[in-house]
Amino acid sequence: MLASLRPIERAGAAALGALAVAWVVGALLRRELFFDPVLFGLGSGAIIAALAIGLVVAFRASGVINFGHGAIATYVTYVYVSLVSDGQYPVPPLPNPVAPIEGIAGIEILDFPTFVSLGDSMGKVPALLIALATAAALGLVAHFAIFRPLRYAPVLAKVVASVGIMLFLQAAVVLRFGARAKATEPIFPNDPIDVLGARVGQDRLWVLGTVIVITAALWVLFRFTRFGIATRAGAENERFTTLLGFNADFQAGVSWVMASVLAGLVGILVAPITGVTPNFFTVLLISSLGAALLGRMSSFVIAAVAGLMLGIVDQELFRLELEWDWIPDIGIRRALPFVVIALAMVVRGESLPSRGALTVERLPEAVAPRITRGRVVGYGALITVAFWLTVFAPFQYRGAMQNSMIGVILALSLVVVTGYVGQISLMQMALAGIGAFSVASFGTQAGVPLIPALTLAVASGVGFGLIAAIPSLRTRGASLAIITLASGLAIDEIFFRRTGWFGLDRIVKTTDPPELLGIEFGPNSSFVLSDGKIPTGGYGLFLLVVTALCCVAVMRLRRSRLGEQMLAVRANERAAAAAGVNVAAIKLSAFAVSSFFAALGGTLHAFNLGTYGHDSFGIFASLTVLAFAYLGGISTVGGAITAGTLFSEGIGIVVTNEWVIDVGPYTAYVAGFFLIGTAVYNNEGIDGFQRRQFHQLGAWLRRRWDRRVEVTADG
Repeated sequence: MLASLRPIERAGAAALGALAVAWVVGALLRRELFFDPVLFGLGSGAIIAALAIGLVVAFRASGVINFGHGAIATYVTYVYVSLVSDGQYPVPPLPNPVAPIEGIAGIEILDFPTFVSLGDSMGKVPALLIALATAAALGLVAHFAIFRPLRYAPVLAKVVASVGIMLFLQAAVVLRFGARAKATEPIFPNDPIDVLGARVGQDRLWVLGTVIVITAALWVLFRFTRFGIATRAGAENERFTTLLGFNADFQAGVSWVMASVLAGLVGILVAPITGVTPNFFTVLLISSLGAALLGRMSSFVIAAVAGLMLGIVDQELFRLELEWDWIPDIGIRRALPFVVIALAMVVRGESLPSRGALTVERLPEAVAPRITRGRVVGYGALITVAFWLTVFAPFQYRGAMQNSMIGVILALSLVVVTGYVGQISLMQMALAGIGAFSVASFGTQAGVPLIPALTLAVASGVGFGLIAAIPSLRTRGASLAIITLASGLAIDEIFFRRTGWFGLDRIVKTTDPPELLGIEFGPNSSFVLSDGKIPTGGYGLFLLVVTALCCVAVMRLRRSRLGEQMLAVRANERAAAAAGVNVAAIKLSAFAVSSFFAALGGTLHAFNLGTYGHDSFGIFASLTVLAFAYLGGISTVGGAITAGTLFSEGIGIVVTNEWVIDVGPYTAYVAGFFLIGTAVYNNEGIDGFQRRQFHQLGAWLRRRWDRRVEVTADG
């Protein structure tokens, strides 16, 4: 049996043998320090392993790394918990087409139900079947409505679509079930048993056994069956597989159903043990991605073993931190997923096997803006409107305008690194957090004046960004997206959640208002044109000047030689290198410029908030920034400006709430929905759509004018 395994799978079997040896060694040495963490780590490791093999299933069939995999597990688990406890099946939040009329008239026309009652409560078996059927439906929708149209799309569109699934489903969970943790009755026997002197719940061992059985079944399915062989062949060469008569679309659809059902099953099985929150499985997804990457997104055995080992190492480090006081608390345990992912990706380089698709669509167009009379008039009008909103508009619009201008700068950081160079970064808010926390440390704590404090804070963000950019020299696409996501998590866990220079003072971080030449111009500072309400216009004018300069800088970058080289690297790295472009230098330059804008946006956000915590700069905030940047148009400055209006509590959201419909708690839900739609049907975002409409309108007007001239000439 062992001889029939591939080398990578033989390595997995060897790792299992090493795990057994660790058990024996732990028992012979110090049980509570070595063996107990191994035993308890198998429980958490089984969850990581199960999510990892689900990621491998989806990737092997469609070439998609599904960042929404954990959100699918969360949603299905909440469905199961609701059925068991109350017999209520949730109805997904649906848009009300007559909501504007209802708001204006003050009447209710349509009443959408939120739950369908199936009785007071439901047994575990029927609830499990209904929940898994929901998972299967989610898998079918994900394939046919989202990733099937994106089969030949760039990696960026697929990553964005999967992030949209994550935002959409997590928001749906919060809207239907709230943000509190949920628990349910155990499925497996949970009485503790003795294993070599250590007491552990039976349910953890049952979950471990279930994961082992599923891993073995998937290995057999994809190794020896016609379906598995066809799926593997389709991933390597879709054209050849199609000529042989296999339906790659069918294989991908079945695999998506399998992956979604597996995600839901994992969530349901572990919910009685750990409970479930809206982001529990999404956070675990980072570790699961590390395990899947160690298996090169193709080996179920290696992914499962790596997941188990990650759980064990996590528990070992936790126990060592408790037992050995001399070990400094520098967050090694919390950074473990990042370390694993970075080592796996950097050592192997472009370690994800590419899918042999029939064709590949182009990336969003990075338009070079031309300075024309019309554009100057348009930009002048835009600045004039922004000035009026910042200084003279009612106070809620002033605050919204300040949030939008900060959002524009954050979106510009993604325009540079993703729109111009094609490098997918999911850590922009972590870099913004470095700027925010360090400007408070330099300015408020150390008393450094504004200009040096801003310079040092932004330089800190650039330094962190360059360190995180090193793996981009050997990876790209979805691989880099995973690394940057893990980097953001590591920065959040190591720095933002702890006290220190780049972290909290105690519970929160406080930033004093900016002051220059003895004049304080923070959001709450006095201003000559103030109406007595906050925020005042002084800080808004400062933001307007900085935002305008940043937009001009990115426009000039696009038309510069460096910008042309960035686009050459985005189009084809090998061709760019053959033409004499230093690809490594261009990538690092892009990350440096992007980090500059991200850190600058973070410092401005810190001044705007005054007091803040780590939640403002976590990984979910980074994913939200990517969502709005892509929705606005990730490859143009106009797209960044549009994205800024869509940011949370931005001017677009406030105007919509005041004059159209109160989006309120549906902001993330609507953003996820439109992000998916943008990735599938319009990868150039709102700005690209508007640009096409203006071009069509201009062409229509020119044709009308030409006809009129011809008629006049004939007459």
